[in-house]
Amino acid sequence: MSGRAHDLAGSTCTAPAERSDRMRDIVVAHVPRGRPVRILDLGCGTGSLVFRLADALPSATLVGIDVSPANIDAANAARRGPAAGRTAFVVADYLRFHAPAFDVVVTDGVLHLIRADTAQLVSKLGSDVLPGGVLICAMPFDCAYNRVFAVVRRSLRPLRSRWLDAAILQTGRILHGRDMDDNGLRERVGYMYLPPERMMNSKLLAEFRRVGFREIATYPMKSTSASQLRHGVTVFQRDGGAPSSGPSGC
Repeated sequence: MSGRAHDLAGSTCTAPAERSDRMRDIVVAHVPRGRPVRILDLGCGTGSLVFRLADALPSATLVGIDVSPANIDAANAARRGPAAGRTAFVVADYLRFHAPAFDVVVTDGVLHLIRADTAQLVSKLGSDVLPGGVLICAMPFDCAYNRVFAVVRRSLRPLRSRWLDAAILQTGRILHGRDMDDNGLRERVGYMYLPPERMMNSKLLAEFRRVGFREIATYPMKSTSASQLRHGVTVFQRDGGAPSSGPSGC
């Protein structure tokens, strides 16, 4: 993740409400029930998912981490109400983040951006989820559409300039101006220069199985933009504990 920190440290990323609602519902369907749980949101952005989960799960304590101080500042500024005492936000590079293992780790649109050895990254995820706990991961899946856009993003990266940023922003206004305000569009310009380091495929699934994760559910995720990589949500359970709650109408 440290390889991306320079790209993202000065920017915010606020997930669309519909996407955060979708992730909340999937997480709630798989959270261990009948006891308090600890949840980590890896790459929490400005905290939209953390706040939704805090409201939906009154027995949960939640930690959101992000490499961007701007994101964490925005998330901390929004902490209020009864759930504030159960939430915390920390600026952190995930590979250097240390905490007791969590019942649930959720990550939305982040794992494909972490510039690190994939085996090392997956091993760390394995150590950060308690036996019987769950990892809920939204990330791009391997398909022709995503492979083409990965090439486009890789090609744009060395060409980045103010005029190219402006051209991307103007294109976004034309395509998505009715659905997203200018702040949201500006947040997403930088992502057009970030090709995925990995995508969900059989090779990555094998890495998860290597560290004791078992795939228990998959869900579609609606794209919010024609230029967005196509995402899916995969739910893993770590071996060694009681089964998690199953899907409930997601």
